[in-house]
Amino acid sequence: MKNSLAFPHLMECDLLADLPDDQKIAFVDVCALRRYTEPTEILSQGELCSGFFIVAQGLVEVNYCDSQGNLSVVHVAAPGDILGDVEAISGNACAASCMTLPNSALLFCPTPVIYTYLQSPVFIRNQARLFYERLQRDNRAKSVSQFYSADERLYIHLCQLTNEKRPEIRVNQSNLAGIVGCSRQTVNRKLGELRDEGVVRLGKGKIKVMDRAGLERRVAMLHRG
Repeated sequence: MKNSLAFPHLMECDLLADLPDDQKIAFVDVCALRRYTEPTEILSQGELCSGFFIVAQGLVEVNYCDSQGNLSVVHVAAPGDILGDVEAISGNACAASCMTLPNSALLFCPTPVIYTYLQSPVFIRNQARLFYERLQRDNRAKSVSQFYSADERLYIHLCQLTNEKRPEIRVNQSNLAGIVGCSRQTVNRKLGELRDEGVVRLGKGKIKVMDRAGLERRVAMLHRG
């Protein structure tokens, strides 16, 4: 089955916004489908890459290791997100490593294909918008880590990792603790409270937001404070 039929939601990803439908289909179908049943490192910090990935299904953890060997989860990419595009276009080594979570599917776009599409002003604009969104995300993440408590960071990250169309994330509590930047015990305790209040439902390796309005109210209260 063609990628465009297997993953029709990718037709709406930000990278392809405002392109003609035939170009969207052609782009998605020219990419190579790669499925991962187990956690797999697809991009390695400090190494070159020969193209970028589009998350079609599942989640991908983006990890950064500093010079002292400290490993941090800096982002969790969801369907429609792009990974490795800056490095593939610039020819620089990967700034972080990317590890798939179980049962993920990604599309791989080789660098020569990227350059072909970069002849389109619309595609260039979309790529620049993605860069801008990452700048905003990095600025928000720095502010959250500096000024909010662990409980508050959990609310914010749950909001960022889910939305109304995709209320469930497949991530275990250890992974989530790495994203939030706190202990697993803290995450377990707070998720238990949110579960008891009906805000989330917990399953094996997954979390589903049941009351998004309630979660968003908690985040809104933080910003008002």
